[in-house]
Amino acid sequence: MQNLLVASRPARPTLMRGHRRTPSLLSAGLFVSVGLSLSTLSSSGWAQAAASDAGGTLPAVSVSAAKDTAVAQADTVSAGALGTRKAVDTPFSTRTVTSEEGKDLFATTSNDLFKYDPAVSVSSENAVAENSMFQVRGMPIDTLNSIKVDGQTFPSWDTDLPLEPFEQVELLKGLSGFMYGFGSPGGIVNFVLKRPTDDPYRSISVGYRSAGVFTEAIDLGGRFGNDNRFGYRLNLVNEDGNTAEQNGHIRRQVASLALDFRITPDLTWTVDAFYQKRKTNGTLFGLGFGSGLGIPDASTVTHALTQPQNYYQTEMASFGTGLDYRLSENWHASVKYRFAKENRTNSDSFLYVTDAAGNYSNTLYAALTRYFYQNVDAMVQGKFNTGSIRHDVVLGASYQTQTAEYSNSTGWNSGYFLGTGNLYNSTLLTNDEVSIGSDLYRQQRITQAALYASDTVQLTSRLSALVGVRYTQFRQHQYDPSSAVTSQYSANPVTPTFALMYKTDPYSTVYASYVQSLEQGGAAANTNLNYPATYGPLRSKQYEIGFKTDHAKWGANLALFRVDQGYYYTNTAKLFVQDGTKRYTGIDASGWLALTSEWRVMGGMMWLDTKAVDIDDAAIEGKRIYGAPRFTFTGRIEYNPSYLRPLTLAFGGKYVGNQAVDAANTQFVPAYTTFDLSGRYETKIAGKDVTLRAGINNMFNRRYWTTAWGSFVSPSPTRTAVASATMQF
Repeated sequence: MQNLLVASRPARPTLMRGHRRTPSLLSAGLFVSVGLSLSTLSSSGWAQAAASDAGGTLPAVSVSAAKDTAVAQADTVSAGALGTRKAVDTPFSTRTVTSEEGKDLFATTSNDLFKYDPAVSVSSENAVAENSMFQVRGMPIDTLNSIKVDGQTFPSWDTDLPLEPFEQVELLKGLSGFMYGFGSPGGIVNFVLKRPTDDPYRSISVGYRSAGVFTEAIDLGGRFGNDNRFGYRLNLVNEDGNTAEQNGHIRRQVASLALDFRITPDLTWTVDAFYQKRKTNGTLFGLGFGSGLGIPDASTVTHALTQPQNYYQTEMASFGTGLDYRLSENWHASVKYRFAKENRTNSDSFLYVTDAAGNYSNTLYAALTRYFYQNVDAMVQGKFNTGSIRHDVVLGASYQTQTAEYSNSTGWNSGYFLGTGNLYNSTLLTNDEVSIGSDLYRQQRITQAALYASDTVQLTSRLSALVGVRYTQFRQHQYDPSSAVTSQYSANPVTPTFALMYKTDPYSTVYASYVQSLEQGGAAANTNLNYPATYGPLRSKQYEIGFKTDHAKWGANLALFRVDQGYYYTNTAKLFVQDGTKRYTGIDASGWLALTSEWRVMGGMMWLDTKAVDIDDAAIEGKRIYGAPRFTFTGRIEYNPSYLRPLTLAFGGKYVGNQAVDAANTQFVPAYTTFDLSGRYETKIAGKDVTLRAGINNMFNRRYWTTAWGSFVSPSPTRTAVASATMQF
């Protein structure tokens, strides 16, 4: 078994489960703000609802106070085929984080942006692994289909998009088949590009991260020309230095430019492009543990697991353009195109632990892979009435291609054996034969053409219904190095969605929704006896009942959900099979509350029950799904003292329950809790607005394991000190 793993790159997709483990009372007590934020009601909001009931219609709401641009944008969420809507008016669970909120969180990846969402659990961090990834309600994000830029699919296989070019990042939890087409049921992560500002905007930022990473960034925006018809937004970033991890070093450059031209008051043409090159030294592909071995306490394992030859590099570029036309007061049309490319170079190690003493074999995989995507989308949105019933309709069409190029080299197929080591001791291992394989061949091509339509019907002043349907022509081809087709699949699925929404007051919605979705089927890896078998798409179903509210001084989201997803895994005979169902049932709750003018609390919890059903393999039937914690709790307290308004202090924490590593639930990673401390101070220097930030992530230096793909684990990052300064001028 050891030799087999040395000779083959491990397959990422598989599954797992484990024992029930209830969080301690101490951990639960740390997040008491959850109960506060979900149990407090706004008397003014309910008074308005009562007045609405008495009069039969909802009262008009006028807002005279100025509202910050970032906050205004966070009120809305892109919903694919549903267009852009206020988050509280959608029958789905969503979370939006603006760029300013991301700065307060010292976010460098989407992992950081959503760290306080209880539905999100981290599966890897790019400080120690190839990239940052997370799971939503126990389901992984599909990095080939579920990462979007302005609603269009973007290649993000084992890479991280830079955050600096984006105004906000939106997380749609759960299935999205009607709204976005193919993708796993974990959810959609949509990055919304920064666009030209109406008023001149200029800022420079400098940042620091231990042990010696420095970042410089510039952000410029404004308009020019006759009647300010031309707009621009430019972002430039440079990052370089040694990280807090052993052998760790990062070098990153980012450039993005967004332009628009207001051809007429109703017609706007947009163009954008962005580029990032990122290289991290001291990365691991992951760790696997042999059959019958437990996962050791992460705090006892040496930090020196990487080797000098370990690094990971990604390079991405994208170009987009579009036309946006307001046909009339109630009708709007748009068409857009995006091209994206990703180059991925890996030279990192997989450690396979062979015994209880922690001895492992180290195999380094070195190769170049490429991904090319193209998207074309056209959409028409409009409103009209049929008698007393109002309709909000969306009609659209989309076409996209995805091409993957893989290396046919030793470094990709079998890797380079570096030698053996031990988890508890530092060992220097090298191999002079290591080289990056660049002999690429087209490994996969996927095309999707889709038509979609939806109608949100306003039945009464409070009650509305959503009906949507998407028809997709899906074609997938797999190739070998000789360009011969090894497998192919085609399908023409129809994926519907239905929802009912009831406004309990102008700021609150109760909803029930049903969604279907499809994702690419599984494919056997070279460690499976039936390699290279490929299976057709999997269909998932989601049922959700929820409540969401957004008031001036408090807000809350509550969702009860069940997801049934097709299951693929490696069975006990080492055959890759697609069989049975993964079932996720749970409660996802979060909220925030302004206790006073100085204190604000927020938090959340998720309870999740997962199991495999209708499985032919008795070792898998009824077991927990891998990578899915039973419980998560989050809490964050912010303090903005009245005697020093420029200062805001924040303290937050997150508890994540234990998770199964494999489908048969023979291995588990234990639960863990982490805490963060941060502060922000706003001042003026030479008459310019300056924001100073500082903090400590993982302040108690908690060492823990994360798990993904049903077979291996990754170590957590160490405690990190962070600081930044931003000046607007």
